Amino acid sequence: MAITLGKITDLLVKEGVVKKEEVATLEEEAKQLGATFSRYLISQGRLTEKRLNEIISTFLNVPIFDIKERALKPEFVELLPEAIARQRQLLIVDADQKKKTYSVAMTDPTDIDTLTFLAEYLNGTIDPYLISSEDLRFGFRIYKKKSSAEFQKIINERIKELRTTLKRGAEGNILENVPLVQLFDAVMDYAAILDASDIYFQPEEELLRIRFRVDGLLRDIFITDKAINDGIIARAKTLSALRIDEHVKPQDGRFRFRTSDTDLDIRVAIMPTFFGEKLTLRLLAGSQSFLTFEELGVSDVMAQKLYQTVKRPYGMLLSAGPTGSGKTTTIYSILTLLNRPEVHIATIEDPIEYMIPNVSQTQVNVQANITFASGLRALLRHSPDVILIGETRDAETASISINAALTGHLLISSIHTNNAPSAVVRLLDLGIPSFLIASTLNAVVAQRLGRKICQNCIESYPTPPSIAKQIQEEFARAGKKNPPPKKLYRGKGCTICDNTGYKGRTGIFEILVVSEKIRDIIAGTHFTLDSLSEMARAEGMTTMFEDGLEKVERGVTTIEELFRIMSAE
Repeated sequence: MAITLGKITDLLVKEGVVKKEEVATLEEEAKQLGATFSRYLISQGRLTEKRLNEIISTFLNVPIFDIKERALKPEFVELLPEAIARQRQLLIVDADQKKKTYSVAMTDPTDIDTLTFLAEYLNGTIDPYLISSEDLRFGFRIYKKKSSAEFQKIINERIKELRTTLKRGAEGNILENVPLVQLFDAVMDYAAILDASDIYFQPEEELLRIRFRVDGLLRDIFITDKAINDGIIARAKTLSALRIDEHVKPQDGRFRFRTSDTDLDIRVAIMPTFFGEKLTLRLLAGSQSFLTFEELGVSDVMAQKLYQTVKRPYGMLLSAGPTGSGKTTTIYSILTLLNRPEVHIATIEDPIEYMIPNVSQTQVNVQANITFASGLRALLRHSPDVILIGETRDAETASISINAALTGHLLISSIHTNNAPSAVVRLLDLGIPSFLIASTLNAVVAQRLGRKICQNCIESYPTPPSIAKQIQEEFARAGKKNPPPKKLYRGKGCTICDNTGYKGRTGIFEILVVSEKIRDIIAGTHFTLDSLSEMARAEGMTTMFEDGLEKVERGVTTIEELFRIMSAE
């Protein structure tokens, strides 16, 4: 039986996810934000993709394909070309080519047209499975790994061509140099294939080093002639409309780049160094489907606390952590949750990373005198309900933010601290009186990003005594005597994860909800960070180590990765 959008809605009503009388309103809100009905419910925290798939699976009597339980095999996946798999949103997960039977994981196993097409294309029988969009995206990486070697070959060929051109002294107009343009584009495509978040073109005394940041860690990709650097810099400046003749001052810009399967928004940063200009490119998805709390890695218990906090009409909510810890992604997910037609949301960001429908977003521009502080003053005259300030980094911004939170606005911002309780200390350092902090602060979400175990090559092993001892020592510091887990998980290494055992990242969180007792501690004359932390734990705050260890026990990440993250504090 085919499952239409209307049928999904009926199922959600039957399962008690939504009430029949609110369907029309929710459908209209979803339409205004350009989202499907089910996706809108997921963004609002009323449904999870896992629960949705369970409902659909039961209704259709179609099994769910879970990548954590069954490893993907490249020889099966590659029976279909990547273009067909992406267009039809499916993967071949098993096959018996002698019997001509194929197991196909699909996001819509009721798509009769696709099932008929596959039966004809493969000349066999199709057994459909239901797969989540996250598992499907993971599976598509198998195609990317096949393309990786091809791109390395292309890059090497472009470098050879460019060296020949430079030796002949016939580079002509560097902006129209075909090998250079092709090299630049090949590097961008290769970064997208590896899911890199950053590309670094780093000049040294006699060479140019190209590096990618993948899953938070740097990798040297290749080293080439330093003579190429000027052309690479000129190419980036041209694409991002920066001054080509400026070589002394730093410059920032952005441009859009089209890869084989997606659009990327590229943030450009150029910095003069001793050996020439250095280029850093940040790769951002051009059309962002914002992650839910579940997809970010927030546990069910923490998510409920966060949902309750976000629904408060005024006060301050802070996202804490070091640079590159995922604060912006978490904040955007919170804004998506709050983004309803009756809510006026305005932001001041530096930079604007993603455009959000129905949200008024302003870019910091020092030359136009738009800073976080001045922009916030101006925003308050536009009567917003929710205000996002990209970062609370100085006393003036902190003071205006506190006053905005006091006068009936919900203010969201990020702050650089190691954990949630330390955010209170940081506000005190910025000169905010303790009684104002106690009056306005609703919650602090602290986080780190940890690498996820590759689900295609995951294996378990008994917890070594030395690791068990380290875990017990960490618990002892928090005044607890929890037993260490009996088994741990790791990735053996496979083609999908470049034999690293890791693929992708997840958040590790700590949420401090400011209760009346905690407000009393903050405003008290004998406030200390230790007393605040002890009260937070006594009221049920899960620390980042505890949240990370829970993910270790579930096979999401490794104990080594957790220790690496925590040692960075």
